[in-house]
Amino acid sequence: MKPVFVSFFTLLVLVFTVAAKEPSKGLTCDQEKTLVAPCVDFLTKKTDTPATPCCEGLKKIIESSPTKKEKKAACKCLKEAASQVPNLDKDRANNLCKTCKITVDFLFSKNFECEK
Repeated sequence: MKPVFVSFFTLLVLVFTVAAKEPSKGLTCDQEKTLVAPCVDFLTKKTDTPATPCCEGLKKIIESSPTKKEKKAACKCLKEAASQVPNLDKDRANNLCKTCKITVDFLFSKNFECEK
């Protein structure tokens, strides 16, 4: 089940547009993984829509990472986690914020780099 958490984190990493090993504001990497765990079924095409806890967790991670340094940390955490999730649908991951109706101020792509 841990690899599934990792895949969703990759999506979140893209959302944050930065990465580092430090935890985001008040959240550790493990806490971030737990918050996005409910997204795994949607991101691996086991369900057609993300669960409410998935979208709520994603929103909490975004709100808990207001600074560039925190965004980098969250990005790296989620990206590393996502790399271990088999059958991750990258299109669903890239559109998760939109699907959850969460507005972000930037765009991201499959080739997103957390350090920028």
